[in-house]
Formats: sequence, structure tokens, C-alpha cells
Amino acid sequence: MRNSIGSTRAFVKECTKGRPVAASSGGFATCFLTLPAISKNVPFRSVHEENDRKWLQAAKLCAELVGDDELVINSKTTVRDIISQSLSVWASRHCADIQVLDSFELLAALDHDAFDLDYEQKPEKDLLLIGIQSQQATPYINVKAKVERLEAVHPGFGRTAINYAELAGYRTLTAFTPQVAFHHASYLYWYGTDSDEDFEQERGAFGDEDEIDEGSLMPSQFLASFPDYLLNGEVLERDVIQRIASGTDEAGETAKVILSIMDLIDQDVRLPYSNNYCGESAFFSCYMGAGDDMLGRVLDDFYQSTGDGEYTDMYGIAEVKLDKRSFLKWKTEMEKGFALYTQLDRLMRCIGDVQ
Repeated sequence: MRNSIGSTRAFVKECTKGRPVAASSGGFATCFLTLPAISKNVPFRSVHEENDRKWLQAAKLCAELVGDDELVINSKTTVRDIISQSLSVWASRHCADIQVLDSFELLAALDHDAFDLDYEQKPEKDLLLIGIQSQQATPYINVKAKVERLEAVHPGFGRTAINYAELAGYRTLTAFTPQVAFHHASYLYWYGTDSDEDFEQERGAFGDEDEIDEGSLMPSQFLASFPDYLLNGEVLERDVIQRIASGTDEAGETAKVILSIMDLIDQDVRLPYSNNYCGESAFFSCYMGAGDDMLGRVLDDFYQSTGDGEYTDMYGIAEVKLDKRSFLKWKTEMEKGFALYTQLDRLMRCIGDVQ
């Protein structure tokens, strides 16, 4: 059984070689989010050419993210330097408490072509584009020990914690959970089906009459490799979680974080980016498993399938109109999204151990 992700990371780095991907960071950094000098990472035209007015407008908007004393401005400062500094300082302030989840960069552009992605429809022009790019520092988090302790004290609470971790991930940066792994496995191995019976029928429909290899992974085998709380079970109601939160023990602290996540979800908080380009992200905020399961096998095979150019290191791209009202709306949504991602980070530390 393949559970190591070491070979996976090496393969992913090879697949993304040639793109301006930042080096992974395994520990704390002064700036969790950084925006490198744009001229070195994205092929922009000079600000003295046709996009001069747009860059000046973008810089004016971004400068409002921070105080005057937070910017280093001198006679050589360009509008792109102002954008870089403003986004970096602002985002780092709001993500200062992130400790275990994948870090990422913000990349700014005025042209969709700068991100080297294909689009099904011609993108709108006159936008400030801010891409979220993985720094490929995705941790593996083993939730077995802590979640089983929560389940032992409050039946159903472990499953509840997993559920809200998944929901928060879908709204910020998706975690590679058993549910997500099962989705990918259904297309990697089983023609899009999710049961042994349906798989057998689809094999026949596709004319696959060969006997199933002994080493093949079946849906039932995948599901059986995980504890029930990672895939199934009822989620506790808010009033039950509130009672648990009144305690000062491990469960009480976890419940407090879950309530914070529930409040943000009730406000429909999410990171405001879109994926309206061809392909999907090959990276995740974390890999979540229980150790002796099939997550590593699916993960390795998933990354082996990403070399066909349909995957990217971008989580998504925000499209912001170059007017103050639209920019402030994006700013507010991003800050709420950062808050949700921070709470997800706290929850993952409550329910799992980084390995």
C-alpha cells in the first residue's frame, strides 16, 4: 500500500518546472503571503506604455489597503512596487496566524494571458486580476488520534469536526480529504462510478472484458480503508456543539473553533476567486487522512495523471473592476475569506497532527 507523498511532491515539482513557482516554506515566515516583484514573475508591459493609466488606477486602489507608514516609497518606486507592497503587507496582516496549511502567493496582472492559462470564453478586459498561486507547501495531517479522542468523549463530534473542515476548505482552499480522494478515484479507476456494482456495469459498457487485476483498487476497498467518521455519520446540531464549547478541555476548544466556522459559513463567506479557465488546481491546502488508508495511493496516481497540461498551480483568479466600489467589495470578501482560512488552520491543528 502506497501512503507516502514524498514521491508525489517530487513529481509535482517536475510537472510545474518552468513556471514562476515560489520555493516551498515548511516553517514560519515573516510574511505568510508575498507578492514578488511583478516584473520578474509575470510578463507585463512597461507602465510607460499603453497600460499606464490602468496601472496607476490599480496602484491607487491597492494603496488604500495599508497605511502610509507601511509603504516604502522613494524616487525609484514604481506603481507595480506599490501594488506589490500593498498586497503583501495587507494579506500578511490578515493571515499572520496561519501555521500548518498551504501558503500561497498573490500574483497581480492586467491581462489574463499573464497566467499562461486557457479560457473557454474570451475574458473581460479592464480588470485587475489577482491570482492565488500555491507555494507547494501542502502538509499531510493525520487526524486519527485526535478525532478518535473527540469521538470517544462526544459521539459524533469527531465526524462533525471533519465535516466543518471540509466545508471550510471548499470555501477557501480545498483540502485533499477522503471525500475528495474518492471523487478523483472514481474517474481515475472506475469510469466515474462510486460502487463495485456500477463499476462492473460500466466496464461492460466500455467493452472492458478483461478480469480485474488483483492489485486493482475497488470502491469498496477504498471506503473500507478509512474509519467511518472520515466518510459517514450524522453531524451534531449547533446547540450540542455550544454545550461542548462550554468546556475547557480539548473538545471545548475544538467546539469553539467549529462555532466560529459555522458563523462565517452562515454569512456565506468564501475566498472570492473563480476558476473560469481550462484545468484545475493540482494543489490542496492539506492532505487529510488516518495513516493506514488508501489516500496516499490515490494521491500518487492523481499526480501521475496531472502531466497532461490540464492542471495548474493556481487555486483561482479574482477579477476586480478598476473602480473603488468594486475593489472595496473584493477587499471585504477577501478579508472574510482569510478569516475563514485562518479558522480552518486552527481546526486542523485541533483535530490532527502534521506528519
